[in-house]
Amino acid sequence: MNNKILEVRSISVRFKTKTKFKIILKEVERYKIAVDNVSFDVMEGDTFGLVGETGSGKSTIARTLVGIYKPFTGEIYFMGKKIDFKRKNDLLYLRKNIGIVFQDPVGSLNPKLKVREIIREGFSIEEKYSKSEQDKLIVDITRKVGLGESKLDSYPSELSGGEKQRVSLARALVTQKKILILDEPTSSLDVSIQAQILNLLRKLKSDFNLTYIFITHDLNVIRYMCNRMGVLYYGQLLETGNVKEIYESPLHPYTADLMNANLTLDSSLDFTSQYDIGEPSRKGCIYKNSCKKRFELCENPPNDVELGERKVKCWLYKNIIETQRM
Repeated sequence: MNNKILEVRSISVRFKTKTKFKIILKEVERYKIAVDNVSFDVMEGDTFGLVGETGSGKSTIARTLVGIYKPFTGEIYFMGKKIDFKRKNDLLYLRKNIGIVFQDPVGSLNPKLKVREIIREGFSIEEKYSKSEQDKLIVDITRKVGLGESKLDSYPSELSGGEKQRVSLARALVTQKKILILDEPTSSLDVSIQAQILNLLRKLKSDFNLTYIFITHDLNVIRYMCNRMGVLYYGQLLETGNVKEIYESPLHPYTADLMNANLTLDSSLDFTSQYDIGEPSRKGCIYKNSCKKRFELCENPPNDVELGERKVKCWLYKNIIETQRM
């Protein structure tokens, strides 16, 4: 059985908002909770998918895992080591071992640098490579991501969308990583190019013995790429488990609605199932305003319920378990 390479324990991430208000002459800042008490494990060799609508917290989790954001509460363990986000060495440890490829290859590539220098950004100052060693590794990774060596002297503006994403991959993998986080890596690409990049990612995973965390709003991509997945809704992780099992028998009503609708979770699209999604609830179960299975217990916040190797945050299953114990 594979070992746990990453453990996320009850993390919450919040951001200050611009609005402030005064209570008894004290100025109090408002906060937006982007990720709310999320827990999951990633096993070595997994391709673990996080799926959710725009604003569900997917990218916030990704940036927290590489130390760009810091959790307000909760703990993260990488290869058994608890990460202290206040310690520079712990953050460097994360970034040395966990790479990230962002959604927008245009915005993530410095337009003033040639491709060779963009890939060179992937070397940490702690990694003592000579210039010639770096150049050799740059040429090597360029070939492995399917980018012509002649492109090393090009600027990003001279590349196609697929080529830009290959540059992002090369920068992330120019030094060996344990985990690669892919944050919507194909959403800005044409459909034909998406397929090329997805097949390349499968090859790179094998070649580099990588573990992937794949973040997307596209359920079809999750099904093609991932063996395990988690379903996010407004910052809460409602269900995790094996991809095939979740597709064939979703546990959470929200997951079931997504599967029945067979949609990609693009914010520009309307939810077209029989039950339209309403606003998230501020009290009790976050999905109860839209849930066709809600009942009295849903007025209270549900806990995670483990059902074999699956986990679901829903009172339906808590109620069933308690009934079975009677």
